[in-house]
Amino acid sequence: MSELSASQPRSEEKRVYLAFGGLYTFSFYAFGALTPLLTQYYQAIHLTGTQIGTISSVTPLVSIFVQPLWGMVCDKFHIRKPILLVALLAAAVVSLFFTMISAYAWIIVLFTVFSLFQCAIVPISDTLALNFVQKTSIPYGNIRLWGAIGYAVAVYLTGLGVKAWGANAIFYFHAIACVVAVLFLRGIPDDGGRTQIGGNLFIGLGQLLRLPRFLLFLISSFFVFGTINAHNTWFALFYQHIGGTIVGVGFAFLLFAGSEAPFMRIAGYITKRWGLEMTLIIAVLVSSVQWFLYGSSPTTTVVIATFFIQGISVGFYLTAAAQFVRENTPSALQVTAMAVFASFSQGLGTMFCNMLAGVIMEHMGILSTYNFFGIATIVGLLPLLYIRFATKPAVLP
Repeated sequence: MSELSASQPRSEEKRVYLAFGGLYTFSFYAFGALTPLLTQYYQAIHLTGTQIGTISSVTPLVSIFVQPLWGMVCDKFHIRKPILLVALLAAAVVSLFFTMISAYAWIIVLFTVFSLFQCAIVPISDTLALNFVQKTSIPYGNIRLWGAIGYAVAVYLTGLGVKAWGANAIFYFHAIACVVAVLFLRGIPDDGGRTQIGGNLFIGLGQLLRLPRFLLFLISSFFVFGTINAHNTWFALFYQHIGGTIVGVGFAFLLFAGSEAPFMRIAGYITKRWGLEMTLIIAVLVSSVQWFLYGSSPTTTVVIATFFIQGISVGFYLTAAAQFVRENTPSALQVTAMAVFASFSQGLGTMFCNMLAGVIMEHMGILSTYNFFGIATIVGLLPLLYIRFATKPAVLP
């Protein structure tokens, strides 16, 4: 009888892990089908570099304000799964409307609506996953790597779809993936968390911004994560500029994002050996090397041959960043903290990098855009160095 009762938790743990694997695979499949190949859609409707940069900044701009609100509502009312379900389905439906329009002004309006829901997906998923791994022996990286796999496969398959059916294929691939992700979400438990916040939802935000290590990390992520996300937008143009094809873009992303998975798996070992801060510093240094390499006008062969660089930088960074946020913020504000982090990095940082990248690309060329990414990443390294060598972890509730 005791053996049976002992096996039941392990069986349930495996079932939930597989559900998380499906959620991350298909939610990030949706991201991979959309973001890296949007420039093909923009080119098809003849937008300029500045227009592309402006549109690419809409989602980050919206997320600056909306992501913290999603997080605070989740923490206050304990409704993480319902909000994530609505966000996935709404993002799927709204994305299909892009196949019906081509006017620049309407694209901005539609991206604004789309972003209201899209920006809620990652921080809520990460919070659910981090709560799960805290109660089990499964490392967070083992869950997050499924997102890298889904993203990698999506770019490659969607690239083939764009070649066969045109740029609108990216929106159909995105919508289908979001719906499939919802099916896996049903198998994920949610205890809703326990909040210590009273009636004012913004009290939690104020508490977070008074934590020095968390605030420094937000500043760092503004530059580091901003360039990583902006790279996803501009890589297709860069790769074609150095002689690659649209199918080659998909293959390159398959290698890049695919290489993130094994590094996410070993990120737990690296953080235990050297600490979260040193893992983040290594990731950022490697990331800057990648951007400066691209700014030097390498051949497509060199880009493909060095695919593992992105695996190290992004694989280590994404895994360690989520854990850093969790360990340096109060337990009662976990969704809010993840949402604020996403707002600064994926939101404000990506908006800044995309807008400036568009202007630089239009006036100085795509290679200068990547040199800018390298400089911005080095700037983002400075707060991490201060965190590592000049601060101490705070005592948190």
